[in-house]
Amino acid sequence: MSIGTLLTAGQAAATVHTAVDQVIDAALYYGPGALAAAAVAAAWLTTRWAVRRYDQWLQDRSDRRAYTARAFRLCRVADNADAIAALPETDLITYLDNKYDTTPDLAPEEGR
Repeated sequence: MSIGTLLTAGQAAATVHTAVDQVIDAALYYGPGALAAAAVAAAWLTTRWAVRRYDQWLQDRSDRRAYTARAFRLCRVADNADAIAALPETDLITYLDNKYDTTPDLAPEEGR
């Protein structure tokens, strides 16, 4: 163990001792009501922080699922496109013509 580690551990122990000493002084000076109020406030803030963390975790999980589903669909589209592009030219033209004929016209030109 190095001297730096010992010094750091000593500083941490001194910080904890000072914090505990200040809590005891505050409890003796202000009374137990103020200490209880501070504990309630700390618990409230900690709970709000935990709820935000959990909400963010749920949102991240939802985003990952949506991203994974989208990536899967894009891979399927790419696989289908590769399979269609591998068709001979006459079959490809026939396939695309059939797709074009079965697709509804959602924007008729004469209606504008």
